[in-house]
Amino acid sequence: MVVRVCCVCGTHYQVGLQVGRAFRRQIAEYFERYRVFAKLLAILQADAGRNVYEGYLRAAKSAYPHYVDEIAGMSEGSDLPFEHLFLMHCQPEFGLMFKEECKVEAVAEGCTTVFLNAKNGPRILAHNEDGDSLIKDLGYVVVASIDPYELPNGEVIPAEGFTAFCYPGLLAGNAYGFNQHGLCSTGNFQLAKCVERDKIPQRFLCRALLSAATVEQAVDMLRTDRVGMASGYSYNVVSTTDRTNNMYSIEVAPAEGEARNMVSVHVIEPGDGQTDGRYNHYNLYDHLDTPHWRDPSSDHRKDRAAVVGPLSTKEDVLKFMGDTEDPEYPVYRSQTGNDVFMTTTTGVFDLEAGVLEVFTGNPAEGEEPDVIFVLPV
Repeated sequence: MVVRVCCVCGTHYQVGLQVGRAFRRQIAEYFERYRVFAKLLAILQADAGRNVYEGYLRAAKSAYPHYVDEIAGMSEGSDLPFEHLFLMHCQPEFGLMFKEECKVEAVAEGCTTVFLNAKNGPRILAHNEDGDSLIKDLGYVVVASIDPYELPNGEVIPAEGFTAFCYPGLLAGNAYGFNQHGLCSTGNFQLAKCVERDKIPQRFLCRALLSAATVEQAVDMLRTDRVGMASGYSYNVVSTTDRTNNMYSIEVAPAEGEARNMVSVHVIEPGDGQTDGRYNHYNLYDHLDTPHWRDPSSDHRKDRAAVVGPLSTKEDVLKFMGDTEDPEYPVYRSQTGNDVFMTTTTGVFDLEAGVLEVFTGNPAEGEEPDVIFVLPV
């Protein structure tokens, strides 16, 4: 299957404009056919939904005006209203806050990430991007080089460069990607106990993570004390320039009523490949096993944080990511049983080889990657 790749450069607005123009058809089709979007629009027509939307927009403009500019550029390029695009960036929060209106499928998305971190190799960060089936046909990769941005207070945001798999009409960072500094990241949806108003929608922090130069800077960014995050998320991170060779699973939840986030960092140190150095993040609920996370409606994935074994080679990881054994909720999802979502692509960061491999089919079937990107070192 062909992977669409678009190279863009310029200001944040210009980059958004170019992405919107390049993928105008894909964005329009996604917004037209995505079954949750019509529900979001209906919620927005009521005062309660409008008030939540306006609060998120104020928070986003306050913390990340340059990313709001990117959305404005995508709006012009795709010829879709800015309000529609920004609303889709609030989908996780709206889905949790207005559960009855959105129904469970709007919030039950989740992905699978596996870490394999052996001292003498292999070193693998693998991710199944699970979501609506439309993403499989309409998703794309953006390779961006973005100019510095001056904030109203005179602070200058440094230039950015990244490569990321993107959902149509959404900012990069929601799935998997890497930046010019060699920071590689994947994301897993999580259900936090509380969903906050007047804070930053989590998809903006996903985008912000692509600007971090180091793991430490990424963690500091996620601990933001400016506005705080509206809902929870899990970020899986490894850096090609981190000489410790550690990998990191970082979970973030809103601090209720406070302008900060609660952050938990789980370090996956290099191991012998047999008893440690392996870690599985399996969808919605993980190492922040505290009252800050809500249990999913069913317990079909109760053991989401576990040492996975035996996974000792890259081939083992690919076989696991493509596993379809469970008839109802397999690792590699294909809308079976009660599961309404599917694995749209698999991204495999091979740190030894220095590449990101993207598979549009089942990675366990032995096919070559559909596209390979070289990681910065």
